[in-house]
Amino acid sequence: MIQYFSEVSERLNGFKKGMDKEPDLWQNQPEGPAKVQEKITLIDAKEKEVADLKDLLSVKQAEGHALVNEVTEYADRIESTIIGQVGTSIERLTPYGIKPRKTAVRKPSPSKILLPVLADDTDGIGFIVSTQTDPDAEHYEWHKGLGADPSKTDIIPEMKFFKISKKTSFVDDDVPKGVRVFYKVRAVNGAGQGPWSEAVSRVQ
Repeated sequence: MIQYFSEVSERLNGFKKGMDKEPDLWQNQPEGPAKVQEKITLIDAKEKEVADLKDLLSVKQAEGHALVNEVTEYADRIESTIIGQVGTSIERLTPYGIKPRKTAVRKPSPSKILLPVLADDTDGIGFIVSTQTDPDAEHYEWHKGLGADPSKTDIIPEMKFFKISKKTSFVDDDVPKGVRVFYKVRAVNGAGQGPWSEAVSRVQ
């Protein structure tokens, strides 16, 4: 459920329910139950379309990050080959668009298990989602899922890729009312991914 769709859909369904109980009142009105149902159908269809696109976007983002990691490793190998062929002088490297390498200490893969924290946003819409800093992290990968039963905290739903951020906190406004929303997070850097956190959840 997407909040801005579900709110207006629920409102229209309430109107239609009342109209269906008193059909005589709406026989000669331009805005009868049939017309309201048309709008409900349009809203529900568009919500499904948007939800499907969000799912597809999540898949493509995950594929994109995996491809970038793969091609970055390939580019690193090519750069090493070029340096092996032409040396490290600026004059020889410049035509290849390569800057002289700086001696750097490569960070290890993150190993810290993070603890996500959820709080209601100050405007009452959505959650403030945050976690602590991992010193080895270059960014943080978040997955999100919607529970089937808002009273259940121990049944973890399917968690899908949600976002990658360099910041440790963000606001998620796409939170359906009355639904338990789960999040988990892990730290990521060029050497690999850290362990997933436990899934935490909240209902608004």
